[in-house]
Amino acid sequence: MTLSFQSRIALLFAALFVAVQALTVACIYVAVRDNLLHQLDQDLRYAEQAFRQLLVERAERVAGEAGLLVADFGFRSTVTGGDPATIASALENLLLRIHAQRGLFIDPQFQVLADSAGQWQGQPFPYAQALANTDATRSLVWFGVLDGRLQEWALVPVSAPLPVGWVAVAQAVDEQRIARFRQNSLLPLHIGLAELSADGGRLLAASAPDAALALLHSSTNRALAATVDTAQGRYLGRILTLPAAGGDQGVAALLQIKFTDAFAGYRHMLLLAAGVLLLGLLTTLAGSVVIARNLSRPLRALAGAGERAVNGDFAASPLTGRNDELGRLADTFVRAAQLAGQLGELRQKDQERRELVASMSHDLRTPLAALRAFLETMQRKADTLPATEQQHFLDTALRQTEKVSRLAQELFELAKLECDDASLSPEPFNLAELLQDVAQKYRLQAEQRGVSLQAELRPDLPLVSADIGLIERLLTNLIDNALRHTPPGGRVRLDAWPARGRITVAVRDTGIGIAPEYLPTLCDWDSPLARRARADGGGFGLIVVGKIAQLHGGRLQVDSTLGVGSEFRFDLPLADSTRTATGKS
Repeated sequence: MTLSFQSRIALLFAALFVAVQALTVACIYVAVRDNLLHQLDQDLRYAEQAFRQLLVERAERVAGEAGLLVADFGFRSTVTGGDPATIASALENLLLRIHAQRGLFIDPQFQVLADSAGQWQGQPFPYAQALANTDATRSLVWFGVLDGRLQEWALVPVSAPLPVGWVAVAQAVDEQRIARFRQNSLLPLHIGLAELSADGGRLLAASAPDAALALLHSSTNRALAATVDTAQGRYLGRILTLPAAGGDQGVAALLQIKFTDAFAGYRHMLLLAAGVLLLGLLTTLAGSVVIARNLSRPLRALAGAGERAVNGDFAASPLTGRNDELGRLADTFVRAAQLAGQLGELRQKDQERRELVASMSHDLRTPLAALRAFLETMQRKADTLPATEQQHFLDTALRQTEKVSRLAQELFELAKLECDDASLSPEPFNLAELLQDVAQKYRLQAEQRGVSLQAELRPDLPLVSADIGLIERLLTNLIDNALRHTPPGGRVRLDAWPARGRITVAVRDTGIGIAPEYLPTLCDWDSPLARRARADGGGFGLIVVGKIAQLHGGRLQVDSTLGVGSEFRFDLPLADSTRTATGKS
């Protein structure tokens, strides 16, 4: 398959853009990945500090509150002289006051004298060796496993005044505390608790057990962040070592973040980048097509212009206005097309002129032939014709001359309006007064015909800007036409009103009306009604009216119903404030 010149250019630009975009995407991916790993490591370090502070501070607070309570004389008296049940009751009261879960009282021989849970009473304290190696005068905070659960220990010495033992307050670090910490954390953390040993350790609790076990048994340095893969996905985690109750026992918290959860914050950015990439690809393809078209369009336009010129179509070429060889050649085509168009218009006008001359010759020949016949008859029979017949012949000849004179006058007016150098003489004037004057001029003629002629007087009608002589001629033609086609007893009404920033003028009559098929060509010189009217010495009146309305920026509108009447409307521009003021001054 052979590609066009435009297609090859478009594909070249598209390939270049795809290569650049692929390189850009690769660089962005590497940068985002490295930045994300660094950010996750920083987040885990922050989570370590927060988690350690949360656990240790809580234990230290419990130790402080317990230290104040065990210093009470009543409590010391109970633990020095009471039986195990009494001591257990005192421990329960202490636990209620400090909101703790479990308490033990340990004697100086590290035997558990009382246990609020009733399990270790009378047995050696599990961490006796560690307790023996500590200072017996200050409180301690440990983490150790008791009954298979990780406990947060607060050990408070009891003196009366010599040391009489220790009060050990235990708080379970379980899934509920982990869940509360995760809820309060701003990070998508997964937390696990484990007992460390040489072979890796034992998992005590975890929100993501598989990931926590994988991190616990990983061979990497526990002081560094480690990445593990599970069936649920990839996790980045750190191992936080907690203060243990004995040297042979280690306790740690496992803090992990799932990569998919971490990427959730970047998801919108990645989607936006993908959208921008797709938009850029579409834009590049569109730009490539545009560039290719701009490069190949002059050649196609020039070829098309040549083909149109051969077929006789001299439309303007899109290359017109260019400063190169193609532009000059296109200008030549345009000039040739303009000359051809002007030549066509001249031919059209010449054809219309020929048809008009032929029609006018026919229209003038009829009254002239009748006039000549009457005059020749009077000449040959001047001695034998009675006076009444001579008067009849003279009246008929006079009417024929009036027809010819009227036809010639309308033809002259039409020729003057059609002339290229015809110009208007607009001036602001009061249209209501003009309507009254024209109506008054035709008042007597209307009364003779038995027709009521009225002009609506609107004193608040704004001034119009128009050629007053042409407007008077327009109104004269419309009123004369309305009177001639309105039977006795009918009405002719003149009116004017503002509409859409202009003044609309209407001449209504209750005459015979006009058939609908004649309305579209009513103002054309070759319309059927015009040809019929020219037989009576007219036919150009409505043509003159339409031309005058057109010269004033409007057009003649006609609504007519046979047997009901007609309405002729046209509109005139308003006089602006400057010209109005000038006219008033």
